[in-house]
Amino acid sequence: MLVLLFGVIFGIAIGYFATQNTTPVTVQIGEYAFVDIPLYLVIIWSLFVGVFVSWILYLARAVSARVTIYGKDHAVRRATRTEADLEQRVQELEAENTHLRTNHHSSPSEFPHRTLS
Repeated sequence: MLVLLFGVIFGIAIGYFATQNTTPVTVQIGEYAFVDIPLYLVIIWSLFVGVFVSWILYLARAVSARVTIYGKDHAVRRATRTEADLEQRVQELEAENTHLRTNHHSSPSEFPHRTLS
């Protein structure tokens, strides 16, 4: 509803603006000349071209941001996967260390006793 109201107000403003700026002008683009175009059409056309260019730049920025976020998400997933692999490896090494310690303590005859002199 608010958009409709805004559209009606904007349309009334453009209509009023058009009735005040009906002076015919010549627009020249390169070698081409457009003769007797009402001034309000030139101004409104310029406005729409500006909005379109702004929209294109906004889309480029949004796509760039999305690509950046995707790259960071990929890096986070890879880091999480690496973290999980490292945690698993730590658990394996701790289990191996525990196993080696129990084997070492169970057979003390493997190492000669040292005496302090």
